[in-house]
Amino acid sequence: MLKRGALLAVTALSLVTAACDRKPTGQSVAVVNGEEISAGELNGELQMANVPPSADQKLARQQLLQGLIDRRLLAQAARKNGVDKSPEFLSRQRRLTDELLIAMNAERQAGSQKLPDQAAVDAFIAQNPYQFGQRQILALQQIAIDAPSDPKALAPLADAHSLDAVAAVLTRLKIPFTRTSGRLDTASVPPEALQRIFALPATEPFVLPANGKLYANIIAGREPVQMSQDDMRKAAMAALRQQGTRNGLASDVKQLRSTAKIEYQPGYAPVANASPAAAAAKK
Repeated sequence: MLKRGALLAVTALSLVTAACDRKPTGQSVAVVNGEEISAGELNGELQMANVPPSADQKLARQQLLQGLIDRRLLAQAARKNGVDKSPEFLSRQRRLTDELLIAMNAERQAGSQKLPDQAAVDAFIAQNPYQFGQRQILALQQIAIDAPSDPKALAPLADAHSLDAVAAVLTRLKIPFTRTSGRLDTASVPPEALQRIFALPATEPFVLPANGKLYANIIAGREPVQMSQDDMRKAAMAALRQQGTRNGLASDVKQLRSTAKIEYQPGYAPVANASPAAAAAKK
């Protein structure tokens, strides 16, 4: 029995030693503490880095490989500390895996997607002038605050019809704020929202969220963005393809839900014919 235990121990030790002594072969470009880094991983890093063709490709690959090695070492250290066994890690890993699967599947489906014809592209350009022919960069004067946990705290701002009035209300409410400036590309704003913004009086603030903050804005200037017809058509084609992908995902979800078996714990089932916000409001 002692010999069998010793044999198992020696075998296990030899496997660990073999892993540590593993050398880069075949598709491997490096081995870090027994873990291989493949040529495919390095090529993926090169693609994501968008290295210009004029750059030294060999040097770029060497630098990216060192970054990969650093990342692998840090990941190994995290595993050694048990991070990969924590519930938070497993939950976030599942989310990232789901998102990656969805994105890659959408890319695969987009490759077989029928391209819109010229008439559809030109119609899209005509229907969205502020993304194309009338595209502008808006210079903004802003007041920024941290988004409150309770939006009702900002209800008094409904009567503030200028940035100075917004500042006065925030001061009265003892809500910290900063005055700043920014720029907004009309191509990045949904057409319906843009129409509401442009319909406001010149001094009337409009609120936009960004990075956990709320910004009260007024338009201080406009700079036209010149686009050639060819550039507009390329941008419209890309936008239509993205729109097609979103519509395809929505259709997929509807079809998959119709055939899926979904079971809820008591209290977690959605309220019939109610949006998530409406369901929350009823509680």
